[in-house]
Amino acid sequence: MSNETMYRQQTDYPVPTEATQWQKWALIIGGVGALLCVAGAVTSLEQFLRGYLIAYMFWTGLSLGCLALLMVQYLSGGLWGLVIRRALEAASKCLPLMFVLFLPILIFRTSLYAWMTNPALTERNRWYLNTTGWIIRWPVYFAIWILLATILHRRGDKQDSPLPGGVQPRFQGLSGLGLVLYSLTVSFAAVDWIMSLDPTWGSTIYGLIFIAGQGLSALAFNVILLTIFTRYRAYREIIKPMQFHDLGKLMLAFVMLFAYFSFSQWLIIWAGNLPEEIGWYLHRIRGGWGVVALIIILFHFALPFALLLSRERKRDGKRLIGLALLLMFMRLVDIYWYVVPNFAHEQGHFYLSPWYIVVPIGVGGLWLAFFFYNLQQRPLLPIYEPQMPILLHQRGHGH
Repeated sequence: MSNETMYRQQTDYPVPTEATQWQKWALIIGGVGALLCVAGAVTSLEQFLRGYLIAYMFWTGLSLGCLALLMVQYLSGGLWGLVIRRALEAASKCLPLMFVLFLPILIFRTSLYAWMTNPALTERNRWYLNTTGWIIRWPVYFAIWILLATILHRRGDKQDSPLPGGVQPRFQGLSGLGLVLYSLTVSFAAVDWIMSLDPTWGSTIYGLIFIAGQGLSALAFNVILLTIFTRYRAYREIIKPMQFHDLGKLMLAFVMLFAYFSFSQWLIIWAGNLPEEIGWYLHRIRGGWGVVALIIILFHFALPFALLLSRERKRDGKRLIGLALLLMFMRLVDIYWYVVPNFAHEQGHFYLSPWYIVVPIGVGGLWLAFFFYNLQQRPLLPIYEPQMPILLHQRGHGH
């Protein structure tokens, strides 16, 4: 199939017109959520901020997970990534929004991080955990993330039209370096924004747990989106069971990776049996928190692992979408389990504030509105990607 033919077919793969309506509804939800957030900040600042931190880590993690998958796809060259590349790009373009949405955390930081008002808590690690360094690192992280995303997006734009001489932009070198930078910055950001809620405790594998969680939530989100797109004839001709199968296998890999990192952290700390380290887990297994931990084990690992072993399930988007929704919800529960027990009056007994539910929905509305705006800027497929002829050749075939 010639490039000219593919270019003419570009109009066959527009973003569904319903995306405008999805964006509108997401913006309404985000607007209402923003008003409720203002009310929450006035009436119950501490609970609101904890809910906001949970929401912020979830939705920022989704953007970062999509950025990481975009770089993985450029490195691997897998066909699985072609059908979700525009969605990955649209999600990573939400990073500037998340940079701005960090401001409430920055402004009310002393209500979240006790060490900022009690220097005695950071006597051993004050060289790193100090307010000045914490503030400076925030724009540095986002500068790296947004720069990586911008370069990849600009190069990806070139695949929407014919290139002189057929020269294709190269992505492998940038993606390899980008994944290294991504891993380092996400690990440090997880320490700054979540682990430092308890400045007396530390874990060297902490950042890897968040990296695995981000990748898993990004895969789940794209499975949901891909399943919705198969309702439209033009896209249904492109999306075949093999694409879902590949994404399902990646989901299984990330489920196991998340469980491995989480279990390794627990095993090392529990075997060490040091009072200053094991107390972190005791706060998360006593009282109602033990039930939450069990729910995470069952529904963030055991059930998804068992279901994703099925080849038929991995090849069927309609059967995979329910599991994808469950994994995204459990990612939110997992962040909640990491955040809330750090605070004294929640230690030892379960506590659930309505703001832990309302705020993630409100922030999610803003994120989704911006996501659908980004998604509508280009066709759903990069027509002049060198591997597109292989993908288009599958039209009408059940590969």
